[in-house]
Amino acid sequence: MQGFQQVYDLLGEHFDRIYFESDVEDSGKELVQTLIDMGLAEDGRPENPVIVDLDKLLGIKEEYRVVVILRSDGTSLYATKELPLAMMKFDEYDLAQSIYVIDVRQSLHMKQMRKLLELMGKPWAKDIYHLAYEIVNLPGNVTMSSRDGTVVLLDDLIREAKNRAMDVVREKNPELAPEVMEDIAEAVALGSIKYPMISRETTKIVTFNWESALDFNGQSSPYIQYAHVRANSILRKAGGEAHGAAAFSHALLPAEINLIELVSRLPVEVERAAREYKPSLIATYAYELAKAFNDFYNTCPVLSAEAEVRDARLGLVAAARVAIENSLHLLGIRAPHVM
Repeated sequence: MQGFQQVYDLLGEHFDRIYFESDVEDSGKELVQTLIDMGLAEDGRPENPVIVDLDKLLGIKEEYRVVVILRSDGTSLYATKELPLAMMKFDEYDLAQSIYVIDVRQSLHMKQMRKLLELMGKPWAKDIYHLAYEIVNLPGNVTMSSRDGTVVLLDDLIREAKNRAMDVVREKNPELAPEVMEDIAEAVALGSIKYPMISRETTKIVTFNWESALDFNGQSSPYIQYAHVRANSILRKAGGEAHGAAAFSHALLPAEINLIELVSRLPVEVERAAREYKPSLIATYAYELAKAFNDFYNTCPVLSAEAEVRDARLGLVAAARVAIENSLHLLGIRAPHVM
């Protein structure tokens, strides 16, 4: 657990509540007896395990199959603990929904647990959702496997990403203090690892690739982070003053119109991502927003423009910076102010 916590701290993640297997070991075995008493479970001990034949109970074939809820020797399995854990979570938090973010290969298991809870009369069973995710492959379509030795350790991954990010930071801003460079390189490194994992459909296999992960010119976290840095640089050169709503009195260029439209889409994209259980939609939106900002940056002068145009464009830059930063924050990625 201490090792896990070091990883969570490094990635900037936290859990408000952690459940241990020991929390539900005894209650799980008691629940097995309840299921037997209810006539839902068949007790085959001592020769056979305790099972629930869901298809037989429901009068169907080959959909839910048989769930083993206790071994013949009385020891517990995942299913033994999954049921009381679900009950504990809904009791403790009065949940509107419980989202299980676990491997796609657990789809049948989750389907069985939900149905079994329904048969037990739990009205909230319908509010359990399985957000399945696929595996991560290495280049060459090599599946990571500790047994075969094809693994990438997180420490090595972060170290490599940090070294590569540090090279870019030194090239772009050699005058920065070493500790500032270190902090920026870490933000870029962690973002470059997180983004490829989040930006894909959860049910599609991810193939991790260094070149695309750290590409400052492609769909990557560094590309989005650098757009934020550019926006911040413009505002800093403008004096760093706060900018209110942009008032456009000039004829807008296509790059301005596109950026305005994308900035305004943030609330809609967040709502859609939540409704469809797809954080990848935020990742894609963040990239499109960064791309639109870079197009604006390259075609629409800001600081050298006439006063009214300058003020309007500064307001748009400020709005874009906020939208980019919020998008990255939702992905668990830091938005550095310099790079």
